[in-house]
Amino acid sequence: MNPHDLDKDHELVDEGPMAFPVDRRDFLRSGAAGLFVLFFVDRAGALQEPARLPAGRQGYPTDFNAYLHVKADGRVTCLVGKIEMGQGVSTSLAQLLAEEMDVPLASVDIILGDTDLCPWDMGTFGSLSIRQFGPVLKDAAAEARSVLLLMAAERLQVPAERLTVKAGVVSDTADAKKSVTYAALTQGQRIERHLGSKPTLKPPASYSVVGKSAPRRDAIEKVTGRAKFAGDIVPPGGAVHARLLRPPAHGAVLGSVDTSAAEKMAGVRVVRDGDMVAVLHEHRDEADRALAAVKAEFMRNDPPVDDKTIFDHLVKAAPPPQTPAQGGTLATGEHASTVRVEHTWFDSYVAHAPMEPHAAVAAVEGGKVTVWAGTQTPFSLKNQVMQALKLPADKVRIITAYVGGGFGGKSASRQGVEAARLAVLTGKPVRVQWSREEEFFYDTFRPAAVI
Repeated sequence: MNPHDLDKDHELVDEGPMAFPVDRRDFLRSGAAGLFVLFFVDRAGALQEPARLPAGRQGYPTDFNAYLHVKADGRVTCLVGKIEMGQGVSTSLAQLLAEEMDVPLASVDIILGDTDLCPWDMGTFGSLSIRQFGPVLKDAAAEARSVLLLMAAERLQVPAERLTVKAGVVSDTADAKKSVTYAALTQGQRIERHLGSKPTLKPPASYSVVGKSAPRRDAIEKVTGRAKFAGDIVPPGGAVHARLLRPPAHGAVLGSVDTSAAEKMAGVRVVRDGDMVAVLHEHRDEADRALAAVKAEFMRNDPPVDDKTIFDHLVKAAPPPQTPAQGGTLATGEHASTVRVEHTWFDSYVAHAPMEPHAAVAAVEGGKVTVWAGTQTPFSLKNQVMQALKLPADKVRIITAYVGGGFGGKSASRQGVEAARLAVLTGKPVRVQWSREEEFFYDTFRPAAVI
């Protein structure tokens, strides 16, 4: 995310507040000028199989899933479904792009994690943003540079091999008076390129941006407290706080509930929808008080395993071992070794415990649900909201604000679905922000293991 991601003036199509129904094809059909380079991150590397997606869900695209745009003012924008959660991709991806295109780093915008603006992406996890997406972004940037050089050669009437680029200005090495900017080349033009064969990249020895220290784009906002995380988002008209009734144990089922005491509290609204019971108030503390007044009985079954028996269960339930590679023999190795170490390691379930608890704000306008969420998987959350509310893709938008740590735990984004359901049921913007207790009890955990 960059400082302009929540501003309206960076939008590629101005649809007014809280309504940006722009998917990747709609955007390309729009009248925006400039050079577009469309590219595709390898599906196998993204660990996604479209056949496993239920009917109606938004699946992996077959044409492209990221693109960069050289605008008529010379600015370069890359739109990708990744998110910024402190790992610095809003800065590092901009460096990769600026390097290959020979443009100033300050002229590069990285738009992240907005399902209306960015093409589909499986999510941000596994350290794949740079390792997997980075090389493809470099290829796309090099392709854009190549196209612009050919356009400059035609404009300046000189061979392309005589041209050089610095800070977005193409110059003739034989005649310094002959030059043209990227902005001038793209004005009034609309060029679309699909990244095909691998372009020629700059040699690392010539790098002037990559490998150099660059100010983090999120640094000033974060150290001054201006950075907006999901819980900080305030839609027009404000948002009410929602606290949800949670079961006392995993697998427990709600048997009965008495919300009469909460309903008598001033300013409290109680919402029940199937298994969801929520209390809403303008102030978080009052919502907490109302939730404490709700009386509920849950039916719970004794779990088949607990923290004392989990390791025995894992050993008994383990599938047959797999050998991905083999060489030599165990007997030979044991005979040749002077020291033999055998040990069993037990690794418990561990909470991800991010600094920022799970949070989401949802609002409905014109029949469209917009959710601002701290999530590692905005497009997966979009699918979940679509299914929960039975809405088509163009009626759901997920915007990922800054994410205060995830570590895999924010790949599941239940709070976003909860906020969306409540916003539709009440007709008001709703904020769902987990308490620290909820974070440690109801979040997903790193799996236990026996090694």
